[in-house]
Amino acid sequence: MFWADQVISEIIKSGKYKPYHVDDMKTPSGRIHVGALRGVVVHGLLAQVLKEKEKKVKFTWVFNDMDPMDGFPHYLQAKFKKYMGWPLFKIPSPQPGYDSMAQCYAQQFIEVFEKLGFQPEIIWTSQWYQQGKFNEVIKEALDKKDQIRQLYKKVAGYNKSKNWYPLQVICPQCGKVGTTIVYDWDGKKVKFHCKPDLVSWAQGCDYKGEISPFDGQGKLMWKVDWPAHWKTMGVTVEWAGKDHMSEGGSYDLSSAICEKVFDYPKPYARLYEWFLARGGSKMSSSKGVGVSAQEISDTLPPEILRFLLVRPHHKKAIIFDPFQNETILDLFDEYDRFSQIYYTDPKNDFARVWQLSQIEKIPSQPIFLPRFRDVVNYVQLPSVDVEQKFIQIKGSSLNAAEKKELQKRIKYARIWLRTYAPEKSKIGQVRDEIKVELSAEQKKYLSLVLPLLEKKWSQPEELQQALFDLAKGNNLNPRDCFQAIYLTLTGEKHGPKAAWFLLEQDKKLLNKRFKEASK
Repeated sequence: MFWADQVISEIIKSGKYKPYHVDDMKTPSGRIHVGALRGVVVHGLLAQVLKEKEKKVKFTWVFNDMDPMDGFPHYLQAKFKKYMGWPLFKIPSPQPGYDSMAQCYAQQFIEVFEKLGFQPEIIWTSQWYQQGKFNEVIKEALDKKDQIRQLYKKVAGYNKSKNWYPLQVICPQCGKVGTTIVYDWDGKKVKFHCKPDLVSWAQGCDYKGEISPFDGQGKLMWKVDWPAHWKTMGVTVEWAGKDHMSEGGSYDLSSAICEKVFDYPKPYARLYEWFLARGGSKMSSSKGVGVSAQEISDTLPPEILRFLLVRPHHKKAIIFDPFQNETILDLFDEYDRFSQIYYTDPKNDFARVWQLSQIEKIPSQPIFLPRFRDVVNYVQLPSVDVEQKFIQIKGSSLNAAEKKELQKRIKYARIWLRTYAPEKSKIGQVRDEIKVELSAEQKKYLSLVLPLLEKKWSQPEELQQALFDLAKGNNLNPRDCFQAIYLTLTGEKHGPKAAWFLLEQDKKLLNKRFKEASK
């Protein structure tokens, strides 16, 4: 059984976690990386499967824009450094058309997950604080700060001083929230100090004063703020990345605060593994590690990107490097294979993965899917009519849906060639003058290839197989033989599929070049 189906069956069977409210949260501190989409898809699938079970479900996504800017994205102009420590919703947008830095990066992310077919209700933390929706839990947290302090010690091993409070206020003098520390509370106002040396990434103004903590003038510390959201919003299902789910980590502490301080049951939770960048690094918005969600959504069709995220079990890390030679080509191949399984074995888990990856209505009958690798090759050949080529491959005309799919794949093949393709995947021009050293075996092979090129080939695949068989039949290494073809024509050791490439060239040119090279 697919993991989301299994989990939802457990949730429903338990009789708990009602009303069903699925939620996730992100701090929009920079261009949100593609890894953050894992949380969107995990929670989106849970909400979708609940709806399939005819259960009433609420699906929300929180942008925690009250958080301070505590890391400086490398792509921001230096003038933004003065805003370090400010709450994100108060920092000007680095791009026109947005009210704040938080809204700029959040809206870009919203556009991506809406393209993937997920449309949660969006909640901005700053607005909820300003509207007084957190006032009750703020008072509760301040009144019970000693109890929270004890939980920090018991669950996470942190020692907090007796005059520590789980709240930071926005300094009325310098506008920063990340540099303030509250040290007293009289039931109506807090006393605070905007400390110059509280953190390494921002400098406070040394202002001391007192202020009401309510109506958006202050925010709870992260591990108190998280359960405060659960209670205030009524969340019953929320998972987290494995960094939050370690023993004694954010989730354990937040859950304890939720139940023992706020008297609210902790949501149903499991961990999901990370989406890792090139080299296995954890992606980071503010550090600029990994590909942004917007960038990858512009270079992959929505259903292929969604498939990438739906396919793995939630406990399995996704290591995705679009710059790796054939990562995206392999992804298309696997998507097509799962599509075939859906129509031939619909109860298979792979079929369920493909079904949940769809954004538009699924056709009742399978359509012909042009192999993406072939599309990549054909779009580089000016003399090839790509649609006619795939009519030939299919063996019959393409229907409207198949033509639409082909045009989509042509679009994304060109994007892939422009953005991620290694040089060896690009069909190069035959160079006029090339001086290469070929082995005796390679020269022999080229002399044997010449008669093959005189034949008429109805399918490039037939020539490709003949080239391979020619090498094996003469006890030659196929890899060295194919290298001889590329070296002789382009000067490179690699290139597009040899048969396709050869059939595009002038026969007289090939004959002349191969004769010269085989001497």
